Amino acid sequence: MAIRPVYLAIFGDVHGHLRLMFQLCRHWQLNSGIHLDGILVCGDLGFFPNVEQLDKATRRYVDRDPEELGFAHYFMLPSPLKQDPQLERTLCGDPNDLNTVRCRVVFCHGNHEDFEALQAITRGSVFSPVDFFKRVYYLRSGEVTQIRGVRVGALGGAPEEDDTVDAPVLSPVVSARAARRLRQKSFDILISHSGPHGVEGCVGSRLLAEVITHCQPAYNFYGHYIHFVPPMTIGRTQCFWHADVNFQRVKGAFVGPPEPGCMAVLCWRGTHDHDYSTVDAPWFREITARTWRHL
Repeated sequence: MAIRPVYLAIFGDVHGHLRLMFQLCRHWQLNSGIHLDGILVCGDLGFFPNVEQLDKATRRYVDRDPEELGFAHYFMLPSPLKQDPQLERTLCGDPNDLNTVRCRVVFCHGNHEDFEALQAITRGSVFSPVDFFKRVYYLRSGEVTQIRGVRVGALGGAPEEDDTVDAPVLSPVVSARAARRLRQKSFDILISHSGPHGVEGCVGSRLLAEVITHCQPAYNFYGHYIHFVPPMTIGRTQCFWHADVNFQRVKGAFVGPPEPGCMAVLCWRGTHDHDYSTVDAPWFREITARTWRHL
């Protein structure tokens, strides 16, 4: 009997838009007839469980985009500030129903998170849930986990600078300590927030590029950058940028459809047999800021 492929959804910076992310996953399942096995997020999840601890960059967006507070509102421990029955149905419904997104989210940290709270809630563990539903898992920088046999490594943070190479593992920039630890491991996929040094038109991480060169995973997925970054390869590793999980702006307002390139799906049949594609189906383009809660 053939083993079913592993299906992983990949997203760029979420910045609190977890409800939208799960809606996109639900629609993909309904349109493909397949349950996802995992969801990967390339940093900047928007982990701000205490709205008083927002950083300056996040605070600037809150008034015009309340979903920036999505984690505190709908996912915070020990209980969210708000309830969303639709979200609860999506996460906790019949596991055989394609309307139910039953898999875990695995994320690396970005440079816009509440790092003190993330350290406190994970207590330094390699892999642990950080949300009310126990569905959103932080993969510590420099570590590896598995999703149905597919090995996923994480290297969080924005590109390091000369004065930040000694940064701790859980910090806004790429940690040399985490990079050294990751070089000792093997993995199929590397999620990172920064792109590797050498990406066209962007400042990338030299530490990340060194890890990729040494370990040669099949893929490196990353976010962080505002504008489109073309794919690149480092040896056999294919490196792909992903856009923010949000709606496209029209005259400064986030009204939709979703940002092109914010979501992709990887179909993994084996080490030498896998397909990656950006989601750009008609159903995806039909979702807007006005309709996403009703479709």
